[in-house]
Amino acid sequence: MVLIKDAVIAGMGEAKQDILLHEGKIRKIGRDIDCGACFEVVDADGLVAFPGIVDLNVRVQDDKLNLSNLRNLCEATKKAGVSHFVLSPRTEPLIENQTFKSLLAGELKREYPNLQLAIKALREPEKLNAISAMVKNGIRIVQENSDINGNLLRRIYEYSKMHQNLFFVFCENKILNDSGVMNEGEVSFKLGLPGISKIGEISEVAKVAQMSMHYDVPTLFQALSTRRAVNLVHDAKKRFAQIYAEVSIHHLALDERACDGFNTYAKLNPPLRSPEDREELIAKLKEGKVDVLTALHSPKSVIYKDVAFADAMNGIDSIGEYLSLCYTYLVKPGHIDWDRLSRLIAENPAKILGLEGVGAIREGYRANLILFDPSVSQDVTKKSSPYYQKRLDGTIVKVYISKDV
Repeated sequence: MVLIKDAVIAGMGEAKQDILLHEGKIRKIGRDIDCGACFEVVDADGLVAFPGIVDLNVRVQDDKLNLSNLRNLCEATKKAGVSHFVLSPRTEPLIENQTFKSLLAGELKREYPNLQLAIKALREPEKLNAISAMVKNGIRIVQENSDINGNLLRRIYEYSKMHQNLFFVFCENKILNDSGVMNEGEVSFKLGLPGISKIGEISEVAKVAQMSMHYDVPTLFQALSTRRAVNLVHDAKKRFAQIYAEVSIHHLALDERACDGFNTYAKLNPPLRSPEDREELIAKLKEGKVDVLTALHSPKSVIYKDVAFADAMNGIDSIGEYLSLCYTYLVKPGHIDWDRLSRLIAENPAKILGLEGVGAIREGYRANLILFDPSVSQDVTKKSSPYYQKRLDGTIVKVYISKDV
């Protein structure tokens, strides 16, 4: 048994509470819990107890799918307090070969049971993946870009409805993007780089929202970067509850100015938008129109970043700083409180996945929690980070992740 003493529990107000953990479960929450048989007593005075994070949008290193990268990713998520995550299927090779799938479902699943797999709906540009076969093997999340052939998108929705899948969609229009490499705005003009217009995201969200409601399929709109896109999803939610808007922490913390000087480490997809767009997204967050956040963890090696901006890969290594980023840019400035943050990065994504006993610190729930010290600050010294030389507040002191799933 483990007794955590005098922690402020995210989602339960400001009062200090004790938390008793036993056999992978939260057994009791209260004041002055007696625990004579405990093998560990943790003094959490001044610390915040935060539920294990659930991230629905995580990638492997360089999008290369192999056991080494998967193990490294799983270890990184555990250290960051991520109790469950969905592995993006945007990998090379795709998750489609049955032998590889069996290995993922077997050895890796036993070693890291909190890993959730998604499959890419298309095997190649005009050919559907074996969705039915994958569903029979336990994968229930289908992911695809919105700007594929409209008839194929319709068929994906029909398959998803038939098998009661979740559909995760990334909304962009490559034709409207017109070979853009960053947000279309002042910085792209200054650098002489082709820009990515916001209309590509907005128009695709409008289209897919209508299709989601028509087919009655739960749909997550991944990594939205514009106010109008978030509003479109929120308006659709009034008619169909199971439609969700996801925003990355980076689009709430940074803007296109991070790309100045041809900084490829700030090159993301969707691109970081204008300062006004960032402020508008924060406003949508405060209005309750954003359902979940993501670290948008998509690490890329230096060889893919230390090149010309147009040639650099999109991505950021951010899972290790995720909770500190959320505290620094959202909680500490007063945009949201700990309770709302716990819903955005733990409880809501757990509900979308249909996980029971996950996403909150409650009696009977799994013992997935983070002890976080908001009083400690540190400067980012990693030159490959867009947060280089910025100060982040708060640090993870200890992580408990239940293996009983």
